[in-house]
Amino acid sequence: MNSKIFLVACGLFATGVALAGECPASLDWDSAQTVARGIKCINFKVDQPRLMENYIVRVDLQEPGLHITGTHRAKEWGEPMPDYTNMVMAIDTRRQKTQDFLEEHRRNGTNMVFAVNTSAWVPWTKPFTHKYGAAVKFLVSDGEVVSHAQRRDQMLVIFTNNVAMITNQLDDALVPSVAIAHPGHGPSGIMKNGEPTLVRKKGSKPELAPRTALGLSADGRWLYALVVDGRQKGYSDGADMEDLIAVMKAAGASDAINMDGGGSSTLVFWDEEKKSAVIPNRHDAKRQSYRPVAINLGFYFEN
Repeated sequence: MNSKIFLVACGLFATGVALAGECPASLDWDSAQTVARGIKCINFKVDQPRLMENYIVRVDLQEPGLHITGTHRAKEWGEPMPDYTNMVMAIDTRRQKTQDFLEEHRRNGTNMVFAVNTSAWVPWTKPFTHKYGAAVKFLVSDGEVVSHAQRRDQMLVIFTNNVAMITNQLDDALVPSVAIAHPGHGPSGIMKNGEPTLVRKKGSKPELAPRTALGLSADGRWLYALVVDGRQKGYSDGADMEDLIAVMKAAGASDAINMDGGGSSTLVFWDEEKKSAVIPNRHDAKRQSYRPVAINLGFYFEN
């Protein structure tokens, strides 16, 4: 594997420099940009096996004072979705852009420093402007069940003491002590104990798209959040599952899951100097792809 690649700071100073080579075997977190206490980010670009712009964040779950939260129930939770008439669908959450999620928390007095979109949701049908969302799988935020959906694929579970795991097993009795339980796609995730759980069929074409993925180190200390830009010719083609696995392994993850992608894929940091939110990854301005999503994940510190 060609590791001739230059890693650049992500956060507030991402440059998106085009570089030759494949994903490196490992990423150098010692030289990564610190965007908040215990949170670092690396932005790197490869042109093999395709042009791909990567943003990978590492969060130290043992950082003192760090807390994790997710999107809560909408005030109208459980009511029929008013702008969706194809079938009866109950409201779980209010759709919100990841940047707005972070900024709203800060306006409400929460010192949120980093946010990322997470789980898949519905409806996603024309005109694509629904105000609310429904999680398609079991979902918990701050000890409250946001979605009672029966399906439980591999999910990132973080307890209020910041002990974390990726699992599809969560005892209902433990829900009150769960900070977040946000599911990814598929019962097996994309990587378990450092080994791929999904492999592209021989001869099949990669399914390229903007992607979001979450991972954990083997000891559960480090949380990894990856966003890959896509569908932007000459800038970034997007990633398939094998690409996500390669980046997660290079970052240091042992287990990983694929989350909601496309125009949902967004990282947001708080720029304390500018007093504003910053999105390091790039959405397709022509397609206006940056969308409100139903489920976000945020990291904050005690004031």
